[in-house]
Amino acid sequence: MLTSKFEDLKAYLKGKSVLITTHESVDLDGFVSCYILKIFFTNYFNTKTTLYLSEFSKTTREYLQKVSQKFRELDFSFNENVDISKLDLIFILDTNNLAQVSVFDKLNITSAQIPFIFIDHHLNLKNDYKNNLTSLNIINDEISSTSEIIYDMCEFFNFALELPYKFLLISAILTDSGFFKYGNNDTIMRISRLLDEKLDLQEILSTLEFEQEISEKIARIKALQRLKLIRSKDWLIGTTHVSSFEAGVASLLINLGLDVSIVYSEKKRTFRISTRAKKSVCLKTGLHLGKILKEVAEEYEGSGGGHDGAASLNGANELKKVLNKIIEKIKQILN
Repeated sequence: MLTSKFEDLKAYLKGKSVLITTHESVDLDGFVSCYILKIFFTNYFNTKTTLYLSEFSKTTREYLQKVSQKFRELDFSFNENVDISKLDLIFILDTNNLAQVSVFDKLNITSAQIPFIFIDHHLNLKNDYKNNLTSLNIINDEISSTSEIIYDMCEFFNFALELPYKFLLISAILTDSGFFKYGNNDTIMRISRLLDEKLDLQEILSTLEFEQEISEKIARIKALQRLKLIRSKDWLIGTTHVSSFEAGVASLLINLGLDVSIVYSEKKRTFRISTRAKKSVCLKTGLHLGKILKEVAEEYEGSGGGHDGAASLNGANELKKVLNKIIEKIKQILN
C-alpha cells in the first residue's frame, strides 16, 4: 500500500515548493521524520523545501545537543519566517490532527488555502479538513513511528542515507517504539538494516538517556500518592492526576504493574488525558485506546487518538464526564 503512495507523491511533487512541519512540543520522532524528509526531498527530488517547527520538547533539545557534538556537520537550523505566498504544498508529519499543529495559525495558512498531506503513524482520525489531499495521505497506525515511514520511502527510492541520518532514524524509531515495546518484527528489521559496522547501538542508546528534572520526579511521586485503583475482572486500571508529565507518569504506572493507566492534568480552561496499556492486554482483549479516546473526544468536542496501547485526549469541557466515559468504555472491553 505504501509503495503506491510513494509513487503518487513522486508524481505530485514535481515542480512544487514544499513546507514540512509537525505537531507542537516537537518530540524526537516528529523532528527526525521532518528533518530526514527535507534531506530526501532536497537531494533526491531537487524540491525546494522549507522546514518549520514549533518549540521542541526538553528531551529533544537535549538529544540534539548531544548529536551536534558527535556530528558537527549536521545543520539543525530551520525557518522561523516563511513566505506562504511561495508555497505550493505542506507536509504535516507525526499527527493527522490540525489541532496539534501551530503553524496553521501562526502563518495564517488556512485562509491561504494551501493543500496539505499527512504522513503519520497514529490512528487515522479521518477528519474532513478542507485542502487536505486525502488520496495522498500516508497514515498507518500499524507502524510504531513516523520515522519508519520516512525510512521506507528513502529505501523505496534507493536513496543512500549518510551515517548521521541513520543515527537519527535509529534513535527516533527506538524512542517512539518504546524501545520495541510498541514495535513489531518490521520495527526490528528496519533497525537492523540501518545499523552497520560504523554505528554502535550502545552509543545510540547512551544518547537517549536523560536525567529527570526534580519537577518530574516530584510529579511522579505525587501521582503515585493520588493513584486510584479499579479492578475489572483480572485487569487493573489506575487513574491519577498531575500538573504535567502526563505521558511519562502513564508509562511509569504500566511499568509498576498496572494493565491500563489513565493520567490527567487540568489547566484553567483545558485538560489533557494520557493513557497507556500493556501490549499483552491489547492483544488479548482487543483494547484500542486510540479508538476509545477518539470516540470520547468527538462526543465532548475535544481532540483525541493514538495507538492501541498509547493515546491522549485534549479537551475543554466536562473533565469528570470524559474520564468516566473513558473508564466505562475500557471496562466494557476488558469485561
